[in-house]
Amino acid sequence: MSDGIFEMAILGRVVWDLHSLNNEGTVGNVTEPRTVVLANGEKTDGISGEMLKHIHAENLWILEANKDSFCEACKRLEPARADKNTNVTKKNTPQDAVRQAIIDCTLCDAHGFLIQKPTVARPSTIEFGWAVGIPEIHRDIHLHARHALGEKVKPKGAPQTGKCDSCGRDNVDVWEIEQQKLCKDCAATLTTSQMIYHRPTRSGAYAVVTVFQPWKIGLNNVNYAYEIDDNKRKERYNLVLKAYQTMFMRTEGAMTTTRLPHTEGFEGLIVVSKANMPAPIISPLREDYKDEIKKIATMMNQTSNQSVNENEILEVMEFSSISSFIEKMKGLLERRPYKLTLEK
Repeated sequence: MSDGIFEMAILGRVVWDLHSLNNEGTVGNVTEPRTVVLANGEKTDGISGEMLKHIHAENLWILEANKDSFCEACKRLEPARADKNTNVTKKNTPQDAVRQAIIDCTLCDAHGFLIQKPTVARPSTIEFGWAVGIPEIHRDIHLHARHALGEKVKPKGAPQTGKCDSCGRDNVDVWEIEQQKLCKDCAATLTTSQMIYHRPTRSGAYAVVTVFQPWKIGLNNVNYAYEIDDNKRKERYNLVLKAYQTMFMRTEGAMTTTRLPHTEGFEGLIVVSKANMPAPIISPLREDYKDEIKKIATMMNQTSNQSVNENEILEVMEFSSISSFIEKMKGLLERRPYKLTLEK
């Protein structure tokens, strides 16, 4: 029985309340949420794959205790990754550049990179689709205000003689400002201009699809050789799985300083491919996505000629909550990344 993992797909529905994890941009003082259009023409809310991949990469970086396992660029979470690694860019051939990048950095290996000179790209082992709001998502725009620095209060009208409520000086000229009696000096320290702004919140269930390809860990896509040993590949595999656990356990994204999502739940499937066969994907936008995946897995297992675990190449694991998801991923930590058999 093989315990190797070739690919795994995570398909599920996560419920986030009152979040603003990803936005289209700000026009004037209004921040607009992301809007996407589905195949039937229906508009709904979305969180981009770029944002979700960034969240996963940041979690991977946080979880790695030994930051020396990253290249100099990734130690600073520099998005250029291997292209900022001088050990890589001084190489003369794409094969050597990819080899050096994989050896030097866990994050480059897992999340991929593009090198300008010599020009070569190494695809990511991790893929995310958009998190798509399952209609209907509840969206709202909220009005906020804050006191802005810089614009000073200018006393208006004739002053009265009295005591300043701020500095306590008595028998001085005071003005009535914002329900206080203030002298000229204290009034000058005040700021009054309010910045009015509008921020969105959204609540609802989102369809999530992501694929992890452990067989690519440590693989040089130029000469198709594994550039790190099996123990190092296993360490990187574990780190990717743990980053999946933490990104859904507590999802960080845009505006979480004031709109940290209220995560209600996460349910779905983990589809594991134990031999060289792609893991199937059916969008959780469909109500019957679980049944479809299970039927596909059964049929593919029946027709497979692979000698893996009594022909069960595709293994489907169902989870019903975040704790259940974490438990399933914990079980996968006991497995190892699949390794291609390559002729020399």
